[in-house]
Amino acid sequence: MDFYAIKFFATSALTGETFIGYIFGKKRQEPEFNIATLSKRKLKEYEIPDTTQEYVKFKSDIDILTYQITRDKNLAPINKQFNAYFYTTLKKYGLEIISTKFFLGVQDADPFVIKAIIQDILFDWGGETEVKLVAQSYNYEDLTWLQAAKKEGSSGVYEYLNRADVLTAQEIFPVIDPLDGFPVIRLDVGDPLLAIEIDEKNETRETIPGNLISKELIPGTNYIFLKIDLENGKIGKTVIQKNLKITIDKAKLENARQKRESMMNDEDKNKVIGDVAKDFKNNREDMPSKLSSFDAILIVSFSIIGILTIILIGIWLGAF
Repeated sequence: MDFYAIKFFATSALTGETFIGYIFGKKRQEPEFNIATLSKRKLKEYEIPDTTQEYVKFKSDIDILTYQITRDKNLAPINKQFNAYFYTTLKKYGLEIISTKFFLGVQDADPFVIKAIIQDILFDWGGETEVKLVAQSYNYEDLTWLQAAKKEGSSGVYEYLNRADVLTAQEIFPVIDPLDGFPVIRLDVGDPLLAIEIDEKNETRETIPGNLISKELIPGTNYIFLKIDLENGKIGKTVIQKNLKITIDKAKLENARQKRESMMNDEDKNKVIGDVAKDFKNNREDMPSKLSSFDAILIVSFSIIGILTIILIGIWLGAF
């Protein structure tokens, strides 16, 4: 188990408010969360996400719901205040400590501990609350698979996977690390990464190393198309949201970039710019290094004639 995901729905008898959202994180790391707060009067105006659906889909629905709420002048202020309160309360407990408690509760399959923590967090805001939750554990491969399987977004984005240049390439997906990962948008050609081969017929999904061949922003979308060198002549392909973070071996990344920089410096030292410079060099080498004796006699003769001419002109002008 690498990550925990908690989806919860809570109601307050004191304030009549409904709280629905997610908390996501891992052991000894600051958790991520997003929670929507709705009054009893407003509850029927919004579509409430189902906590029994997969975390990735639930998270997407909550993010959309909270965005919609920001445009509701009656709910936006209270939601902003509540999220500030929630974060402050988590901080009071200790962000890493509370995240570890959630992690252990999910790891031990103890929903009552998780529920008690959430009720305790909500108490100072809404008094006693009734909480219903679904908690899930994930490893890196599970989360990556979910992200890869969720093919939503702009029409035509995934047609990139059917391009003529990658028809025989293996569909893969980079290993996701939402908290400590490296932003995929910052990858450079040649950078190392870890990926999972996507094969729905094969339930065993091994992590394989690769290196980025190319990165293309898909116009008008938040997606990028990647081609990956999987070594042994195999090429990988994927379409991924550009704001995702992926697992990177930082030591290998730094080493790869230093090697590329060193190679570029070596090339610059020996670089000849254009064919003209080469031709000039060759022509210069073909020129004789010494003048022939006949050429020397001609040069001396013309020099003497020139000097005598200058003297005669001077005498002639002096006579007048």
